[in-house]
Amino acid sequence: MKLSDKSVVELCEDVIIEILHHLPSKSLARFVCVCNHWQKCIADPSLAYSCRSQRWSPQPYMIGFLCQVRDFVKEIPEVHFFSSSTTSSSSQLVIDDESVNFLGRGLYIIIASSNGFLLMAEELRYQRAYYVYNPATRQHLSVPVTPITSCVTFAAGIGFHCKVDDPEKDAISFTIVRFENLYDLVSSVTIESFSSKTNMWSTIDITLDVPISVILHRWTKSASYGVIDGVFCWFDALSQFIFYDTVNTRLWALQLNPEMYAFDGQCLGVLGGDLYYASCNEADITLWYLESNIRSQDAVWVRKYTANLTDALVNYCPWGLEADVESLDFHPANLHIFYLNINGRIISFDSEKNIAELLYDFGQRDHLLFSYEWHQWPRLL
Repeated sequence: MKLSDKSVVELCEDVIIEILHHLPSKSLARFVCVCNHWQKCIADPSLAYSCRSQRWSPQPYMIGFLCQVRDFVKEIPEVHFFSSSTTSSSSQLVIDDESVNFLGRGLYIIIASSNGFLLMAEELRYQRAYYVYNPATRQHLSVPVTPITSCVTFAAGIGFHCKVDDPEKDAISFTIVRFENLYDLVSSVTIESFSSKTNMWSTIDITLDVPISVILHRWTKSASYGVIDGVFCWFDALSQFIFYDTVNTRLWALQLNPEMYAFDGQCLGVLGGDLYYASCNEADITLWYLESNIRSQDAVWVRKYTANLTDALVNYCPWGLEADVESLDFHPANLHIFYLNINGRIISFDSEKNIAELLYDFGQRDHLLFSYEWHQWPRLL
């Protein structure tokens, strides 16, 4: 930056771009009149896209996971939040019981999280009433209840996805999909879906190319682990991946390769538009990624790496790794960091640095983990 003879401040290119990155789209439209240089920068398609994507796809300013203690005695659930830092003390109770019990009555079950928003329900079974909730602002939206004539009375497969459709508006849209467990081989399945754009539930009957069974555990992280290009994905108790394509209205299963089978924890995750699967067998965590197109029914999984837990966990597991890894989850933004539940102890493990950190000890209590990104954007439903 320099001061000219006419006392006009001239900004270098990097400073101008940095300023533009922090401006909302409406301001960009007005500031084309500042000077010819700004007009040129804003008119550049690549820069305009960069400005918008920087504003509407920022890095979350808090990353960690939500832990909901599953206590059938208490009416109100215990909900804790932990930061994912492995170098500093954990940030506990940023989201507390009171914030989750936002209607002041009843038990609200956390079902899924997406882009900083939570999908919650009043009942564990026979769910008809859902709520979309932003813990950062404590804003919630009641989703219209499902019709009494709903075909899906005991939803097991539940998907939830929030996204920004219009960068000109500080608002998000979301989609919920659900279907029942298919305990027997079936050739058709009923899918119910809700769109915030129409504010209505819709039902579609899908004829399957190949008969399948689907068993999703309710007290595991059975909600969709991510959505790629309109395709929801789950992992079920039959060691298979379940895909539902909302664009082409197709549902299919992909069997687990024998070498991918996990005796302990396993999880799915989406990062950078790719689908990942992690499995834990005794002292090893193996990470795989889907090399093929998400819509391919002959998709190929490729091993990315295997990390050994023995040395990292020696201070936290004096009983050895004979104890089961009851659950496993990804760090929301780093595929090398995992959250493990071992005998009620929540442990963060960095596979690159081979460092483990004890985040919390719940004792022998049952709980459910959700990786969580706390965004500053967008705040409106």
